[in-house]
This record gives sequence, C-alpha cells and structure tokens, in this order.
Amino acid sequence: MTGKYLERLIKNVFSALGYSITRDRDDFARLDNFINLSKAYEQLLGELRGDKLIRQDEIRPKLLGRLLGTPPSEAYFIVEALAKTIHIGGDVCEFGVAQGGTTALIANEVRDFDVTLHLFDSFEGLPQPSEKDRLKDDIFSLGSIEAYFSTMASPENVVISRLKAITFPSDRYIIHKGFIDQVMDRDENLPVKVSFAYVDFDLYEPIKTALNYLHTVTVKGSIIIVDDYDYFSTGCKLCVDEFVADKNSINKVYDVVIPDESFGHFAILTRQS
Repeated sequence: MTGKYLERLIKNVFSALGYSITRDRDDFARLDNFINLSKAYEQLLGELRGDKLIRQDEIRPKLLGRLLGTPPSEAYFIVEALAKTIHIGGDVCEFGVAQGGTTALIANEVRDFDVTLHLFDSFEGLPQPSEKDRLKDDIFSLGSIEAYFSTMASPENVVISRLKAITFPSDRYIIHKGFIDQVMDRDENLPVKVSFAYVDFDLYEPIKTALNYLHTVTVKGSIIIVDDYDYFSTGCKLCVDEFVADKNSINKVYDVVIPDESFGHFAILTRQS
C-alpha cells in the first residue's frame, strides 16, 4: 500500500520538474537475483512438503518481483491458496485491485483453468472511513484516518494493461467498477460460486460488505485472504474478528490463520462447512 502511493507521488513530482524515472542495470540485476531466489524457494518448498502444490512457472517470479504493497512472502500464501482451491469449482475474486499487481499474479495462476476472474474496485481511492476505523499505522504520515479519503486511487486502464501484458484473455475477467455497496446493489454479473477471494479494501465497511457477500457464495474448502489485518486501520481486524465470531457462534464455519507478521499483515479464512 505504501509503495503504491509513494511510487506514484515520486513519479508525479519528477514529471512536473521535467524528469522521468527509468530503471538502470542494477534494477534488472536485482530482479534477476530475485527471480533466481524465487525459483529456488519454490523448489525447496516442494521438497520440504513432499508435494508439487505450487507448480513451477516462468512468469510468476517476474510478477512477484514487481509487486507493490504486497510482499512476496504474502503473495506466496495467495499462490498456495489458489492451488488448493482451483479444483473445487467456482470463480476467483479480488476486492480492491489498485494498480493490478496482485491481479496479474492471480490471473497468471488461474490462466489454465476454467474460471472467471472478478475484479472489484471504485478506481476512486478509499471511501470515507466509518466510526469503526481508527488509524493504527499512519503509513503516509497524514495525521488522521479521515485524511486518507480518496487516496490510493489508480486508473482502471492500468489494471487492464497488466492483464494484457501477460496475455490474459479479456473474456476471462469482469471488472465491477464502483464502491462495493453500489456494486452489490446493482447485482450485475456477480459470481454465484467462489473458490478463492483476496480482500484488500483497508476499511471496516467495505470489508464487511465483501465478507458478508462471500459468505453467501463460498463453499467448503473455499479460502478468503483479507489483507491489512491489524494494520493501517483498526477496522480491518475488528471486521474480520466480528465476522468470524458471528459465523462460528454455533458451528465452526471458518478456520482462521493469522500468519506471523514477518510474512505480512493478513488473515486467512478457510471455509469448513
């Protein structure tokens, strides 16, 4: 999240001064080193677990190396979740696509399977925070949660260009443009069954809307990963905790895993029934 905003801000400032930012040879060398490390990690992971759940892929390391805001350590949880859920049937969703880094990663993982990718974003930045949102990590040093209104916006065509760059078919994804409450009111082309969803909405109300919807369309074995758990706004953790407590009040519907913070800030919800 921080990287996305800072990169755009820096580029805009330099552009106004008549300069542009380009990669030098060291950048490409670092990317090559990362790609090499990524491939070695995947091979070692398969050997340690005794399976080939995460298949080798030539494009994935490049997409991982270009992620902004989502660390590769978290991205591998997304890759693993997709591998676990792709065969149970159902479409794949991303709530909050920003510049499309994780979108391209997810699309690449599902390209060989008969699923549709549903992308939800207003492309207008963050909505107004609710009273449930308190600023926990002032990532842009803005001073208050209210100051983050409309920040983190990214154009829709940037996401489309990321998908084109990996030749992901245009008839395999649907962009649901608008704030999530508006999208749900329109009820246009929403998936009726979801195997995997990545939720990166940052604030309490949009996360709540996404989770409540996903509860109606996920099945046993489906996985939901919610980004920014216990990070940025207190609303994300509060929302996830309330959702799980409510759904698990009688029977255990969701198994919840909160990885160590060294991997990132996110929660993994696996549907049990």
